[in-house]
Amino acid sequence: MTQPRLLIFDVNETLLDLKPLARRINAVLSDEHAFELWFSTLLHYSLVETVSGKHQDFSKIAKATFKMTAAKYKKVLAEEEIDSILGLITQLPAHSDVAKALAKLKNKYTLVALTNGNSQVAKEQLNFAEIAPLFDRIFSVDEAEAFKPNAKPYQFVLSQMQVDASNAMLVAAHGWDITGAQRAGLQTSFIAREGKFKYPLAEQPTYDCKDLNELVERLT
Repeated sequence: MTQPRLLIFDVNETLLDLKPLARRINAVLSDEHAFELWFSTLLHYSLVETVSGKHQDFSKIAKATFKMTAAKYKKVLAEEEIDSILGLITQLPAHSDVAKALAKLKNKYTLVALTNGNSQVAKEQLNFAEIAPLFDRIFSVDEAEAFKPNAKPYQFVLSQMQVDASNAMLVAAHGWDITGAQRAGLQTSFIAREGKFKYPLAEQPTYDCKDLNELVERLT
């Protein structure tokens, strides 16, 4: 196996803890499963856009699917309240293992972030979490006009960074993201965040780690 030169990190849930946003959504919609339903619906309709040959800003899809989810719970919220709730996506803490692990990896690898969110939100997120300086580049799928796990975002990053797929590794806590990168020819590392699981029908990831500290041990 070739040692990767480039590490590509997913952002939401892989690096950032979404629990503050989840608690707010569950409280507003009065159901402990509301966040999970909304987030799944968000990912579903982002793929609808890509599969049907269109592309929308992820934040716009987030708002549209939140309204759909609220309607399921027979809730109607003012636009300002929805904006306030979803605005929490830019105020999320990094998981406790992230900052130190990234600092160690930065000594040996080129680090970039790749998110389904737009560039502005991604920069605000990583700045708030105080980890933005650890990345050489922050990429949004908007630049490829397709959402992960379509191959285009991964290929766009490889092209921009001038690295072959075999020399790059995607690090993510989502089975669907790992599957997309693996099938685009990248090495992969699955990070087993709470409640996250690999897709059983996909190829096994290059590494299967409980957190980023284990990834550091495996790579260094």
